[in-house]
Amino acid sequence: MKIIPSIRLYILLAMLITGISTILILSALSLHYFIAGMDASLRVSMYAQGQQQNVADGKPYQFESFTVASRWQDLPEKVRQIMLEPPTELNVLNKVIVGGNLISPPDAGYFIMKVQHDNEIRFVATVFERSKIGAFKRNGPPYFLIILLTAILGIIAFAVVLILVMRRVTLPIERLKNWAKGLNTQQLEQPMPDFHYSELNTLASIIKTSLSTVQDSLAREQQFLSYASHELRTPIAVIRTNTELLQKLINKGASAEKQAQVVERIERAGITMTDLTETLLWLNRREGKSLPLNEVHLGPLIRQLVQDLTYLTNGKNIEIHVNTDESVQQLPSTLCRIIMTNLIRNAFQHTLEGSVTIEQSAASVSIVNQCESHANSSEDLGFGLGLELTTRLITQYDWPYQNIETNRGRKVSIDFCHKGGSH
Repeated sequence: MKIIPSIRLYILLAMLITGISTILILSALSLHYFIAGMDASLRVSMYAQGQQQNVADGKPYQFESFTVASRWQDLPEKVRQIMLEPPTELNVLNKVIVGGNLISPPDAGYFIMKVQHDNEIRFVATVFERSKIGAFKRNGPPYFLIILLTAILGIIAFAVVLILVMRRVTLPIERLKNWAKGLNTQQLEQPMPDFHYSELNTLASIIKTSLSTVQDSLAREQQFLSYASHELRTPIAVIRTNTELLQKLINKGASAEKQAQVVERIERAGITMTDLTETLLWLNRREGKSLPLNEVHLGPLIRQLVQDLTYLTNGKNIEIHVNTDESVQQLPSTLCRIIMTNLIRNAFQHTLEGSVTIEQSAASVSIVNQCESHANSSEDLGFGLGLELTTRLITQYDWPYQNIETNRGRKVSIDFCHKGGSH
């Protein structure tokens, strides 16, 4: 089983190892310089004794624990037995420590140094024995033990502080993890909590923004599927029914005129599906993005769409009035065609008897349907494209748009000039 590394554990171990190593090194340095300081102090004292006293061969000078002699053999026998040979270098402290450790003091210490007084060589020796003069005795714990205990206490204090700091840092991270893990649609709409540190707040903001983007994308996909699955059923049913009918007419040898009527119904259903699919895909995939601008002749476009959609007036008593000009606008041609197709289709579809008047001047278009008897004008626009969806398409370019219900119908007006130019 693979062990997954933990950032918290990694940082904790790295800091502990670094801190403990630093404390141990500094403690070792303190111990070293403590011993070096004692040696330096003793060396100065022994040098001073060797310079001040008058000695002669066979007549060493004894002062407390110090012995000054002009010859090696005049030094105490115990010193010569421990040191074995006389020192060769001047002013160098030679020592032998017997017994003791970092906690308990040594049993004895033997020190000897070779000095020069004028042209005379002298040997200075001293012996410290714990059992006799108590030179290594002091009130309180030994210095070595104090240094060791200080190092241990320093390590413990460092570890405690580090754990507390890590806890203070990791708690907001834990909160961020739990918050991100429990994010849902409702929580994405609520204000982001404060995670104490600016870096964590920035990370939380990035997480929330990313999830909001994914949520919006998912909502658009669901909306697309909802519209498509619901609204494509009718044209699909029309195509399947008329395909079966066409097959029967072919088998029965029906006239070409009847077969052409069936093919025309299939073709109209296919056109309807194409318009609907194109509209939904553009809104779903290109929302918030601009389409390329082209030269659009709104007048000819409207007349062509009216001709293409006249099948919606079959069997109805409708008068169609179209008043357009030949101006050219810089507009997204595909979007203009989709919007005008839906608006004209809506007017034809919801007028059973009456008139439909379409007027275009430059970039402004108005569509008015007057009904002697009309369908419910609150129904969805076009073939399943509801008022909300058509409004979203128009809102993409901030085009002024009105959809007003009148006593006998509805008036729709749109001005394409808001984000376009004319010439």
